[in-house]
Amino acid sequence: MFPLWEVAVAPVLEAAGARKIVEIGALRGENTRQIIDRLGPETVLHVIDPLPDFDPAEHEAEFAGQYVFHRDLSLNVLGDLPPMDAALVDGDHNWYTVYNELRLLREVARANDAPLPLLILHDVGWPYGRRDLYYDPTNIPDEFRREWSRKGMEPGKVWVVPYGAGLNPTLANANTEGGRRNGVRTGMDDFVAEHDQPLRVLVLPIYFGLAIVAEESRLDANPALRAALDRLESPEGKDELLQVAEDIRIDHLIFQHKVYYDREAAVGRVARRYLGQVRANPVLAGTSPDHLAALEADLDALRADYVRGDVVSVGAGADGEALFLGAYLEAHDQRGRRLRVYDTAAEAGSASRIAADLAALDVDEGRADVAAVPADGTFDPDALPERIALLRLGPDLPTAALALVDELRRRLGHGAVVVDAEGTRHRHEEAR
Repeated sequence: MFPLWEVAVAPVLEAAGARKIVEIGALRGENTRQIIDRLGPETVLHVIDPLPDFDPAEHEAEFAGQYVFHRDLSLNVLGDLPPMDAALVDGDHNWYTVYNELRLLREVARANDAPLPLLILHDVGWPYGRRDLYYDPTNIPDEFRREWSRKGMEPGKVWVVPYGAGLNPTLANANTEGGRRNGVRTGMDDFVAEHDQPLRVLVLPIYFGLAIVAEESRLDANPALRAALDRLESPEGKDELLQVAEDIRIDHLIFQHKVYYDREAAVGRVARRYLGQVRANPVLAGTSPDHLAALEADLDALRADYVRGDVVSVGAGADGEALFLGAYLEAHDQRGRRLRVYDTAAEAGSASRIAADLAALDVDEGRADVAAVPADGTFDPDALPERIALLRLGPDLPTAALALVDELRRRLGHGAVVVDAEGTRHRHEEAR
């Protein structure tokens, strides 16, 4: 909830006059200094986190008398705390934990004839609003723990997605979204439904969702707090939230771009070394280095311009060129682009030899497809690539290949590169 501090969390805590606060889930401790500095020297902050990503002793020394750290599970601690003015709930994101955290906060308040704390809950939106996450599945009783996998999630998909895809693929996520006793929002909703006093529930649908829950009696006694919640729902407040959402989006985009371009640079360095080794392969001994360099430049340009489509070679495999094309796709991890080689050599087994040479270079079998052009010139249109980004035509194409080449030309994408037998190249839009 750290990015929502200034626009939502801090104004609400200030308006509530909160001085005794419990923070469930501290992660890197970003909120600690903000809470104590913002709310003043009378503030006492209890922080609960079994695995903090910071040194609590530093905070205890700096905020002596105002800071109490509990290295334990929230459900083991909350029942022993004094009644709180406010609770920031951002710990284990599952129904069992959240529901029982809220229940314990209420029980302590009732036992001390105190009102329900102001509740501020993070992650009430996607992905964990309606899906459990277990930081440690063994902490959840069997009857409340759903089937889970270390697989990611995607919006609109009930089931977790194949490993390596989606959000948070390394965490223990419930296999399915929705249903009873599943997710943070569901835990909050169940608590609200059974609470015996009227509650105001405000949900801010940005940055994984933030919910604020307050008893109406507290709002009646504190007009400033009601006004703070009203402002969050006003046009002005929504404009501020939209700006926060946009700032978060831009920050994440900058981060993603850095990760992407850093990876591209690293892949490029490895690819160049790998392709240098491929060029030294005896199979490519008869291929002009200048020609290979030109093909590499063509493929670089297609990547840079985001030209979609496969790489197709017709009758150019015998000189080892097809091996270089396959090696390039492998080196640059071009998962959405395949190599199609149509061999026109007359000798038997030529296509098989090309396929074997590609395999010897560790080119993924699913990335390259080698076939001989039938002597009668027939072909299956449905088996051809739907879109072509680079078409390389070899010398002295037999008559049997001409109809195939005509069909392949019709499948060239905008911006595709055509390289003819003489090494002359043009972009497809120029040809038109």
